[in-house]
Amino acid sequence: MDKISEQKFLEAFDICESLIDFKYRPTNSTYQAIELFCEIGKIPSELLELCQKYSIKIEKICAIIKEYGTSIDNWCFDCPLGFGSKDHCSFLSFFLNLDSGKFEYFTDNFTTPEQIAELFKDWKGIDINSVIKKQKTLTF
Repeated sequence: MDKISEQKFLEAFDICESLIDFKYRPTNSTYQAIELFCEIGKIPSELLELCQKYSIKIEKICAIIKEYGTSIDNWCFDCPLGFGSKDHCSFLSFFLNLDSGKFEYFTDNFTTPEQIAELFKDWKGIDINSVIKKQKTLTF
């Protein structure tokens, strides 16, 4: 595993952890974390490996994302990705739960991992569908 990818992963973790300080308020920090996860996701197997390595810490981070995502409106930010704050929380949950498949959705805009994977394939050219398919076969 690439150490730079792991550093970016942990940086994204820190950003997600800081969402607790923004409860009930908008922040573009979610977008910053998404960008980091996208950089790592260029090699989907590395992203999956990092999710597995940090699975215990991911549970805590996902609880923070859920607390933040349920305390806010779907505020939109001026960022290249677009979409609202709640959608961004769905995307963060997607990236962090690749290995477990326990995704949280905070809006009805994206309700399957395949929809989110397609968005990131179109937007950033990263293909996470192979990881999703593999994980689905392992969990059934």
